[in-house]
Amino acid sequence: MKFLYKSMYSALLMGAMGLNATAQQQLPNSGFEEEWINCVPWTSNGNSKEIGSTPSGWCISQVIGISGSGKTEVGFKTEGYNSATAVELKNSPNSLLSTQTVPGYMTLGKTWSTSVFGSKNDGGSFGGIEFSGRPESLEFMYKHTGADGEKATVVAYLWKGHWTQKAVPGNIVLSNYSLKTTDMVDRDRCVLGLDMSSSLGGAVTPSDDAELIAVINVEIEDEATTISEDNNGWKKFSAKFDYKSDATPEMINVVLAAGNYFGGATAVKQGTSLIVDDVKLVYPTKPETHEGYINIYCKDLNPEDPEGTLAKNSAATIEIIPTGENTCTFKLPNFALGEGDGAMQLGDIVVENVTVTEKDGIKTFSGVTKDLKLMSGMISADVTIKGTITGDVADMTIDVIWTNSLLNEEGTPIYVTFTTNPVTSGITDITVDNSNAPVEFYNLQGVRVNADNLTPGIYVRRQGSQVSKVLVK
Repeated sequence: MKFLYKSMYSALLMGAMGLNATAQQQLPNSGFEEEWINCVPWTSNGNSKEIGSTPSGWCISQVIGISGSGKTEVGFKTEGYNSATAVELKNSPNSLLSTQTVPGYMTLGKTWSTSVFGSKNDGGSFGGIEFSGRPESLEFMYKHTGADGEKATVVAYLWKGHWTQKAVPGNIVLSNYSLKTTDMVDRDRCVLGLDMSSSLGGAVTPSDDAELIAVINVEIEDEATTISEDNNGWKKFSAKFDYKSDATPEMINVVLAAGNYFGGATAVKQGTSLIVDDVKLVYPTKPETHEGYINIYCKDLNPEDPEGTLAKNSAATIEIIPTGENTCTFKLPNFALGEGDGAMQLGDIVVENVTVTEKDGIKTFSGVTKDLKLMSGMISADVTIKGTITGDVADMTIDVIWTNSLLNEEGTPIYVTFTTNPVTSGITDITVDNSNAPVEFYNLQGVRVNADNLTPGIYVRRQGSQVSKVLVK
């Protein structure tokens, strides 16, 4: 049943991509439920011997040693997150020289390692797979056990063109005389532009079009990357790509390492383990938009207006941007106090991590953000968002409690109501209740119209507290 669940999820995901599948490319065998194949570690002297297995589309850093002597497994099948299979990566002692630790990691490229009987150690990943998408972030489920506090590493990067490093040794030997070198294309350190002073190999030459486009290089246990944990100890990792360029990628590589991937042989601790499952790329989500009207209240700001209404029925658009199963980001772009040329432009009202609950077709939103910078940092505001969306009808309240950052003085609180219901938006600010009040008419956009010049159509008729719709023929 677990396997079936994951397979159905993958099928639905691909179906939902439809014609956008090229733009929203995913990683191969991301749940590791597909075929596992015999692992034949790459070496510069053409190894053909097998050791262990690796999920198709990925390469685990198993090592073959010297013609099979010293071969060591560091990656294994294990039970997955809501599925039958995940990958366990484990820093393990070399089977021939137990004082040497073989790092456990996996990659979309090829793994490699070199050593001269425990010295001149080097290795990593090179190459990757063809790729042209621009994902926003990388996510997966994991469990991690770090020996001596060692943290796991995630490296993912997009690029175009190629980097070639001359004379890189790529096999494990007993003496220098048996080392075989090769020209290595797209070694991880070269593409990422990292320091090569402690790495083996010769000069690095990029092609004319070589360009690093985006990168993630983080430790898994960082609070910024671990966003949830379930009762079985599984945690969710998420990190955004840092884009360096607007160019279209040609390649991608992802490296998931149990320990300190770039720290060198002495930084890797035996026994450190990382279990990973459901590795996927996340693309930007098109926001749900609602066009409506806002009323803005600043009580006691204008003595001539006891209700403190600064703007009535101003056209506005809100954006609801999904960020998780029950969370979203709320955005009211280009918020301003007042209307026309004299309006005070505050900027975008943005509240992240808004909780969303749904019952009987009604979505309820609730969220708070602290220290939101507005007016180019002149204002620091705490913003509370509450409201509902039923179908296309949105009703929101946005409370803005602000402080002048320069003077460190509290400002008059701003209360904003937003609605897509034209009748409601047209009458919410009318508070007089007088049975002898004159009859007033409003169009369906909430604008008051002259009762003596009504054209055929539907209007809102108001007299005191009595409100009704009328048809004028």
